[in-house]
Amino acid sequence: MEHDSYRDRDGEPIVWHESVLDRSWDQLENEIDRKSQLDLVVDIHHIKITNVEMRKERLAALAAKICNGSATNSCTFVDFDNANLCEEGIVYLSKLIDFSSQLWTLYLLHNRIDNMDSAHCLSRSLKLHTCIYRIWLNHCDLGSTPEILLIILKSNVSIINLDNNSIDSLGAVTIAEYLEGDPPIEHLSLGHNQLNDDDAILISHTLKRNTNLRRIYLHSNKITSIGVKVLLTCVFDSSSLNALSESNHTLERIDFFDDDNRPIKKLPNYINKVNDFERFQWLGRTRKILLALQDKDSLLQYLANVPVKLMPEVLAFPLRRDANPCQHEHLNILYSTMRWWNMPMLYSYHCCFVKSDTKRKRNN
Repeated sequence: MEHDSYRDRDGEPIVWHESVLDRSWDQLENEIDRKSQLDLVVDIHHIKITNVEMRKERLAALAAKICNGSATNSCTFVDFDNANLCEEGIVYLSKLIDFSSQLWTLYLLHNRIDNMDSAHCLSRSLKLHTCIYRIWLNHCDLGSTPEILLIILKSNVSIINLDNNSIDSLGAVTIAEYLEGDPPIEHLSLGHNQLNDDDAILISHTLKRNTNLRRIYLHSNKITSIGVKVLLTCVFDSSSLNALSESNHTLERIDFFDDDNRPIKKLPNYINKVNDFERFQWLGRTRKILLALQDKDSLLQYLANVPVKLMPEVLAFPLRRDANPCQHEHLNILYSTMRWWNMPMLYSYHCCFVKSDTKRKRNN
């Protein structure tokens, strides 16, 4: 059921109740009851009601038909985009979620979740659900109430889209608090909000300790190259080999693209060393270290304090099977290491080791 929507001055959709649809609602409910009385199976796979007001009475009736067993609920997709759901409507929706055991995707764009009780009710239903995987909450004005935003975040859904929610620095504190607890969320979208560089720095601190989040989308915010650098450093900290090893290796992608799908300009220098902005984001610990070792300046910095006795291990590292880069990268790393490191010291150490070993053999 869809209806063309008008928009207000700010571009937000305006929805209204269509009395002409009441007859259709009645027919739907009567048909479900009739087939149920005839012991006919009524399978509901998708529910999509967009750009028209879904009154709480109608949603309550639909939920009751499913909850009371009048219809076999095999629904996997529910879309109430711009259906003017709020307060009691969210509560009835939560009951529908409770009895939709196979529900996988929930779209609630352009609705208002501005009541603590209904937010708790929705979050509880999502948290107890065994199958639901992703929820879209774009344009729900969640940034205006950080407490409700935190309740929704704690729903334990794997993918949450919070684009266009006017989330600012207050919301960033809430998001950082949530991510710091290492929740099960895998994808978090925060595009088209009001986040700035300070917010990016705050979020980056929590990402260093997060082991579940795989993708975070921050496109079309107020984040400049300063915030970009800090965020990227949490997954590729090139200040030392130890820092690089301790970076976040679970996070696969950080998206900073703007509305024109162009990456932010003036990326940090160490990203340019990788030559491909997208490429480094999909690397694990070993691959990142290999890439860092290929740069002459970094190599001198990294190996300055490496004990000479460990150098054979450093030279052998690119040849490990689990590293598995291209052959030319093997040679580049070996060549750079042998050229720029203090090789005479290594050779002298090697000679001392050989002479010492020879003496022991002779004594035996």
